[in-house]
Amino acid sequence: MAGPASIETTTKLASMRQLHAAIEHHGKQNWECAITLAAAAEGMLPPTDEPHFHKKVKELAASLPEVDEGSQGPNDVITWLKHGTFRGKKCDAATIDNSETPVVIWRAITKFYAVYNEVSPQMQSWQQTMKDSLLAERAAKAEAKV
Repeated sequence: MAGPASIETTTKLASMRQLHAAIEHHGKQNWECAITLAAAAEGMLPPTDEPHFHKKVKELAASLPEVDEGSQGPNDVITWLKHGTFRGKKCDAATIDNSETPVVIWRAITKFYAVYNEVSPQMQSWQQTMKDSLLAERAAKAEAKV
């Protein structure tokens, strides 16, 4: 069965679909796909002066001390996934930390919210799952100290 010859879409719908796919890929541990899709969703949304997480990530990265090895810029992994470069040089391999994917997805969701003042049920569910996971991790660490 052939699909439609074309579809009509909007920035809101396309970015939402990209975010939903990013959330699905995150659950499957397809981090490269999740990061790329979430970054695309964030990037296509219009600029906004409303607060969202990307601004905080940029501030944190700017406050970190310089490092000789590894990435610390808020878009280093995104740039490598899109262009295969790090600091302007081609490189064939990268290590993606398990915290990178949720940060990029969170950035995109918070910008989506800043622009549209709403999130989808999938975004809301993912946010709650991440919150529950972080709280459980914190509780386990606190219990291990006792």
